[in-house]
Amino acid sequence: MKPSEILKYYLNDEVIKRLLNVKNRECAVRYGESFGKRPMLFQYPGDIENLVKTGATSFHVSEERWINPLDLSKDATKEKLSEMRSGWDMILDIDCKNLEISKIFCKMLVEKLEKEGVGTISVKFSGGSGFHILIPYETFPSTVNGIGINRLFPDAPMIISIFLKDELREQLKAVLEKDYGVKKLATIFKLDENKLYKDEIFEPYSVIDIDTVLISERHMFRMQYSLNEKKWLVSLPIDKNKVDNFDVEMAKPENVDTHMDFFNLSPSKNESASLFIRAYDKFEPPERADKEASERKEFKINVVPLNEAYLPPCIKFISAGLQDGKKRSVFILTNFYRNIGKNRDEVINLLLAWNKKNKPPLKENLILQQVNYAFSSKAYPPPNCDAAGYYKYFNVCFPNETCKLIKNPLSYYLKLSKSRNEKCPKIKRAP
Repeated sequence: MKPSEILKYYLNDEVIKRLLNVKNRECAVRYGESFGKRPMLFQYPGDIENLVKTGATSFHVSEERWINPLDLSKDATKEKLSEMRSGWDMILDIDCKNLEISKIFCKMLVEKLEKEGVGTISVKFSGGSGFHILIPYETFPSTVNGIGINRLFPDAPMIISIFLKDELREQLKAVLEKDYGVKKLATIFKLDENKLYKDEIFEPYSVIDIDTVLISERHMFRMQYSLNEKKWLVSLPIDKNKVDNFDVEMAKPENVDTHMDFFNLSPSKNESASLFIRAYDKFEPPERADKEASERKEFKINVVPLNEAYLPPCIKFISAGLQDGKKRSVFILTNFYRNIGKNRDEVINLLLAWNKKNKPPLKENLILQQVNYAFSSKAYPPPNCDAAGYYKYFNVCFPNETCKLIKNPLSYYLKLSKSRNEKCPKIKRAP
């Protein structure tokens, strides 16, 4: 799209009006391949005009609402962010490379939310091949398990996303098998058929998913009526009951109708209360999830030198320090290090050194207790790559080519170690 065409589109008064509807959200501007400075706030038409004239190609906002977005800092701790957050909307980002299949899942999610009692929902086309579904903050209960709802980000939306996926898995599976079939899906997505199965059963979320990368602190999503640089289509609000009628022609800049607003809704308090309760009741607490993640066939410990060059991406990301997912990562790292032959004291020293990189660090007693507990029983591998509640659920899963060949981070490390001729004698340790 030519710069003059981008300028002409954004300088439409109605487009500017919609872009300014940010309501205490952090804003960001993209200039082609890179983002501008943060934090930023759009307040006046002139703000948008000046940014477009200096090369802005798209506009993005946070799903979180802030007391003062301009006070945000990249160095802010999780606790500080919780204090600054006035609320958050839940955004379900449907991630799929096929628009028609995205429509199927989008309709299912809307219908499911309505069955759960959530009537205030808005939908917009992402500008690519997916959709964004918004549930406004005003529909949420004030507290969950005694904690203020503004402090439950990103945990609450993650738990609800997992709940919705679990509830809709069989329905989505049945529709995709009936309307497409696995062979056709493999062709559409240019995947090996085997990649569409999990435990020899077709896994619908191998071709479509709720993008959980969006569910993280200060993450942005594309603003309504903003352009998408990949396809130069508009991120367009649409009627939630007419998803089937959407056509990409409607999202071409020259055809856009600006009468709908993604954010202007009239929510009723506690509409989403039942959804929260059901999602939290079904969600496994960390203690139970850790126990079940461990209840697998006992592993034979491999004594292998610790070489950071062979670490899988998820372990490298965790090892650099975290804001979210620290407790789960203690469980992951303990089992990982133990299974490459590290003894209890070595694991404790490795985890205490790692903890200094966390923001904020965990209490050392918690680490000591978890490591001691692990070494009081048999050795098990860390959770598998697709284990619910781990890795991708707190945004440390960034797979590379080797990841496609394994199902567990430990297997990744052993595979690379052996391929580099490291000695890996297997020993069976007493519990």
